[in-house]
Amino acid sequence: MPPPPDHRHCKVCGRTCDVGAETCSASCAAKRAQQLTSRRTYTYLLYGAIALLLIVFASRFFV
Repeated sequence: MPPPPDHRHCKVCGRTCDVGAETCSASCAAKRAQQLTSRRTYTYLLYGAIALLLIVFASRFFV
């Protein structure tokens, strides 16, 4: 049976869901929120580490 012509896939589990929805269920929505929070935290830590390295290397040139 082919999937309906207008559909999307869940960003967590890959099952089909409605066109306006990102996830297929509440449990997938909770997992998606946790993934986004984790990714945002990792990104902030990465940018902070890069900024710290730039400050350390730049301070060697000006001291």
